Amino acid sequence: MAHERAVKNISALFLALPLIGAAQFIAANAVSIRASVLFGGVALVCWGAGLGWVAATKGIFSGLPRRGLAVLIPFAIWMLWLSSMPPYFRDDLIIHLAYPKYLLHAGKWVFIPFQHGTANPNMLVPLNMVFVAVGMDWAASFIPAFFSMATALLLAHWVAMERGGVWGLFSAAALLTVPIFFRLSTTAYNDPAVMFFSCAGAFYFCRLVAGDGVMPGVFGAVLFATGSAIKYNAGLLLVMMLAALFFMGRRVTVRDKVRVLVVATLAVLLSCGPWWLKHAQAGPPPPVAGPAFNGPIQERMALCGDSALWALTSPVRIFFEGREGSSCTFDGRLNPLFLVLGLIAPFLVARFAGYPFLAVPVFLYMLFSALSFSITARYFLPILPSMVFLSAAFLAEIAKRGYLRTAMAVAAAVLTLNMWWYVDSARGFAGWDYLLCKESKEDFLSRSVASYRATSFANAHLKKSDTIYFAFTGNQVYYADTNYYYDSFWDGTTLMRLFKMSHDGEKICTELAGMGFTHMVYRRDIMERFVTANRLQPVFADFSQRCSRTLYEDNATTLVALGS
Repeated sequence: MAHERAVKNISALFLALPLIGAAQFIAANAVSIRASVLFGGVALVCWGAGLGWVAATKGIFSGLPRRGLAVLIPFAIWMLWLSSMPPYFRDDLIIHLAYPKYLLHAGKWVFIPFQHGTANPNMLVPLNMVFVAVGMDWAASFIPAFFSMATALLLAHWVAMERGGVWGLFSAAALLTVPIFFRLSTTAYNDPAVMFFSCAGAFYFCRLVAGDGVMPGVFGAVLFATGSAIKYNAGLLLVMMLAALFFMGRRVTVRDKVRVLVVATLAVLLSCGPWWLKHAQAGPPPPVAGPAFNGPIQERMALCGDSALWALTSPVRIFFEGREGSSCTFDGRLNPLFLVLGLIAPFLVARFAGYPFLAVPVFLYMLFSALSFSITARYFLPILPSMVFLSAAFLAEIAKRGYLRTAMAVAAAVLTLNMWWYVDSARGFAGWDYLLCKESKEDFLSRSVASYRATSFANAHLKKSDTIYFAFTGNQVYYADTNYYYDSFWDGTTLMRLFKMSHDGEKICTELAGMGFTHMVYRRDIMERFVTANRLQPVFADFSQRCSRTLYEDNATTLVALGS
């Protein structure tokens, strides 16, 4: 079938990207960082040429209504335009681009000792290193944008295969217009890539359950394992899929279930193993400060004042609520209609006998997510394509039963709600002047990255041997060209602990100097709030007078030289 061939071609094409990253990782450790960057650059150029060739010759659009595709093409251009933003947002400045830059400065593959996230497998980081090395860091956001569009196209073929091309295009539009994709289009986050591999893996697992033989399950296991080599939540969904397969896959023999389980296990070990071995070679990370278990439920109860019951509803509330910039919201919003149409409606229609297999892992994923990782909208992207698929299948079924107007009205409601919130996200975006060429890159970054001007001053005036301690601005270190260290939850040496443990400003400075810090950058508003809340004004005044000399100050941050 044309749709199945298209899914296979899309899956193979985008499977190549993390494989390139894995080859770069091996080259960086076996040869050199420079060799890794050179190989990655050549491979990415070849991949781009391959993308054009596959799109032109392999029929990855065949079977879908052309008029609908004509609407999706301008939307794809829109997403790529948004993706041309310079690095400015959270993890862009701490992991996805700061870490590759750190590797380039180190000249070898190392893990940042004060950032545990660098020890987790992420086979797209080497690709980002290529963009940073050639001065095209803004282009790193194109990779997740392409993965988003590939997921929508794969989902369209999946739905079209079972329910027709019109419903396939509806599912693609319903996915791409989910509000969180506006912000994800402007960053280099890996979550769209994990979403793609979760979607492709779910497709092939469903083909296995439908009775197409064991090979779809094997390929699906490999795709899920590839996603887990980018981010752990793909691995969580893989576990949920395997659990559902063993308990619900009645058309699949026990032998085939065991084969898929073995392949999934070996594929995860193979794809994540080199990263884990390198981490073991580098030595264990420093012990984590605080309680042994600090799950998202406890986090929301402690930080946000949620009751236990209200905190437990977080995986559901994320579909209704969401505002960026606060840990007590959900960093974006998903559409609540997907909960009803995707998780509840399939069980109410008798002919949906096969779809509970897909709905059960989605439900289990949401349940386990409440216990395993932060309640953040983008962390739920692995299950979003499955929810959209189930929603589209349900609407197509009720339309087939004679309720076409009802199905079309609900479909319109899904898209309208998506677009309403999508436009709301766009209205709050601070980068329009930059995208419209009304503002320079320097001015945009000065507004968006609090420590940017202080960091630029440090780059121009400090020695390469100096080490800056970033306090309360730790996730904005990407633009630093000197050595640096920044606060994190688990490092055990944060400025807050030093101030609380000592009432002697000079002793604090001695402690910082003993750690090798020559300078410090801090956010003045947060520092003032911390000092005031803990009644540390005399200690901070003593610290400032005795052992810190202001070198630069603006309306956001202060750069001081440490020492008497």
